[in-house]
Amino acid sequence: MSGNKVSVLVPVYGVENYIEKCANTLFSQTFTDIEYVFVDDCSTDTSILKLKKVISLYPERAASIKIIKHEQNRGVASARQTAIDAATSDYILFVDSDDYIEIDTVELLYMKALETSADIVFCPFYYEYQNRKTKIFKDIYSTEKVQLINICFMGQPAFWNKMIRRQIIVENGIKIMPGINYGEDLSVVPQIIYYSDKFSLVQKPLYHYVQYNSDSYTSKFTEKSLKDTLEVIQILQNFFVNKPDYQKYRIILSTLKAVRKAKILRSGILEKQYVILFPEINKNLFNLNLDFKTKIILVLAASKQHILLKCFVKLLQMS
Repeated sequence: MSGNKVSVLVPVYGVENYIEKCANTLFSQTFTDIEYVFVDDCSTDTSILKLKKVISLYPERAASIKIIKHEQNRGVASARQTAIDAATSDYILFVDSDDYIEIDTVELLYMKALETSADIVFCPFYYEYQNRKTKIFKDIYSTEKVQLINICFMGQPAFWNKMIRRQIIVENGIKIMPGINYGEDLSVVPQIIYYSDKFSLVQKPLYHYVQYNSDSYTSKFTEKSLKDTLEVIQILQNFFVNKPDYQKYRIILSTLKAVRKAKILRSGILEKQYVILFPEINKNLFNLNLDFKTKIILVLAASKQHILLKCFVKLLQMS
């Protein structure tokens, strides 16, 4: 497999309703030099059985497919790390097993990487809804590193719409923290961007981000999600504060804290410790690039207008 140019990395858990469509789009790629690394995180449904059924339809791909099984369920962060550790190609591309991609995705991203010598190649993506209507998301790219990281902080940190030079991760010892299953991409993608030098974009939307899997990690905001969110922010704070160019990132770190605090409060978690979370951002709220509703939530929290905050959050949840 070491001769392949792109490793497609796919964590698998509880996706029996989605894996066949995902796998068919992976094995139908117009690009041939691909290794596929699937990580079975002890899925208890028929996901792996259905995956193997699809594999049997593509005998020409069989020699380039690995299925690695965890001995016990370890979560999506560990599954992603296992996949990275097993990859051997020049570039990696993550695909979540409840999503799917266009059949020319790998070819277009890889050829753009070669053409531009990019460390990361981005592409726009579709939000896929149950009624089959889609929304195209394009605002995911900049040529400027700080702005790219800020885009991650503002809510687009995903692994999956980026082809990444594998050596960036390996040479800089970037690891996904095990146990973080909500926001694990946010904890790592900004680090990858920080160590990268060249970025490029394929204009065509290539990735289909499924919004109707009610069992996915991102569809829920639980007590564990809250814990993960705060841990991710601490990871990023520790990462950037120790860099010689920290001042470049100081303001966007405040933006990260503001966006994530507002998300916690907007979910209805309004206990005092979360209302007063990150007090250091309060004096700069009006200088941060935030949407109007986020600013209202944070201003009400900063001014201790608890009743108004509760009413505003309830109004947002009803809308």
